[in-house]
Amino acid sequence: MRNLRFEHGTTLVEAIIAIGLLAGAVVSMAGLASAAVRNSALARERSMATLLALQKLESLGRDAAALAPSAADAWSVDTPGHVEYLDEYGRPLAGRAGVYVRRWAVAPLPADANLLAIRVDVAVCRPRPGSTHCGDAVSHARLASVRSRLAW
Repeated sequence: MRNLRFEHGTTLVEAIIAIGLLAGAVVSMAGLASAAVRNSALARERSMATLLALQKLESLGRDAAALAPSAADAWSVDTPGHVEYLDEYGRPLAGRAGVYVRRWAVAPLPADANLLAIRVDVAVCRPRPGSTHCGDAVSHARLASVRSRLAW
């Protein structure tokens, strides 16, 4: 008869425990990979929104002398003349269907009418169910600047 104390190898119970631990590690790694992909896509959307907001802010700032004041809430709602829908490359589109929506508002400062507060908001165009408002609150960028109507 053989002595079982000196046999080398694994038992079925040890193998099942090892497989269970390995499966748990793989499942948790899959969850982390999924979160990483989701966060990467969100970061890309925010970066593009920031670039599109900066582009519009610079464009409006160059023509500050010719800018007319807008409604106070023009940068948060669709106001004609103060909203653009953009494709994935930042090119303006003719309709309300786009990947990004860009809104801006221009208001003179109370202290000096020659100083303009320019605010730009760019968001991913993902309307919530039941909402007519386009713009995702998570993937948006808001920039503001003060420009003078007078040349220095």
